[in-house]
Amino acid sequence: MNHISIGKEQSPINLPPRDYSIESPIHPVFQYDEILPEEKIEKDDLFAEEKKAKPLQLKLINSQLKIKYNSFGKLVTLDGAVYSAKEIVIHTPAEHTIDGKKFDMELQIVHYGKTKGDIAKQVVLSFLFEKQPGATNQFLDSLDFYNLPSPINKVRPLRDGLYIPKIFFSESDKETPMMKPFSFYTYQGSISYPPCTQRTINYVASQPIKIGTTALQLFEEALRVPDMMDSKGNIIQSPVLPQNNRKVQPLNGRSVFFYDHVKYCGPDRIKKPAKKKGHYEKIVKKQVDYFFVNGMNPSGLPGAFVVTPKEALGKK
Repeated sequence: MNHISIGKEQSPINLPPRDYSIESPIHPVFQYDEILPEEKIEKDDLFAEEKKAKPLQLKLINSQLKIKYNSFGKLVTLDGAVYSAKEIVIHTPAEHTIDGKKFDMELQIVHYGKTKGDIAKQVVLSFLFEKQPGATNQFLDSLDFYNLPSPINKVRPLRDGLYIPKIFFSESDKETPMMKPFSFYTYQGSISYPPCTQRTINYVASQPIKIGTTALQLFEEALRVPDMMDSKGNIIQSPVLPQNNRKVQPLNGRSVFFYDHVKYCGPDRIKKPAKKKGHYEKIVKKQVDYFFVNGMNPSGLPGAFVVTPKEALGKK
């Protein structure tokens, strides 16, 4: 899937190694809301019109899995520009590469400008995924990947609602999900699907997130046209192997910046192992000692009595 578009600032690109990018201390503010499957709006809510939307649905549109909503939250840049998160798009395999390395999946959060002068601009926040057997992810779990749309049934309702910060947490994490600081690349690019609109800031998280083998396979298979059966009962396999990722585009001299969250925010908090509930117990064990006594008379020690040499030496 390689869309042709006029312009020299197209996405995705092959991101350079960190040492070959330009260090930057600038980062936007990410503020995402927890969206319920069917959010109830209070009559006196000042933001009722923005929140009002149809129930959350995951759709297959032009071989892309998408979720559209009035607002998942917002992103605010250093100059005060506000961008509303309105769309989530999933690509398998991923679109961006890092130093030529390809990844298994990419999840993009597309933000649209709200403030005056930014209406025609976009911001795309991308997370890269690589497979690891047994890996879990709270955000992907909320997409109910066992029940994804398909070319036959292109719309599926979401039962659990969405909260974007869950993308940083696995199923085993017990802490309350929150937007964690993360390192990322930044460059001027475009939307990666038609009409491939430029005037788009692209943020790409530099640390890939793990995705389980089963989950990845189900996201890939959701794009495939199901096998059909003719009137004679013969299975007709679809020759089409759909892909929904765009090839990397020329950099054309663009600058690529890198924000290191460890340098500017400090290292990630080390998780302390959970304390095990319980107590200690002891068992008093009796120990038998054998000792040799010179002469034939017993030693007279309390509890000691004479045994045969075979027993004392452990001989049968």
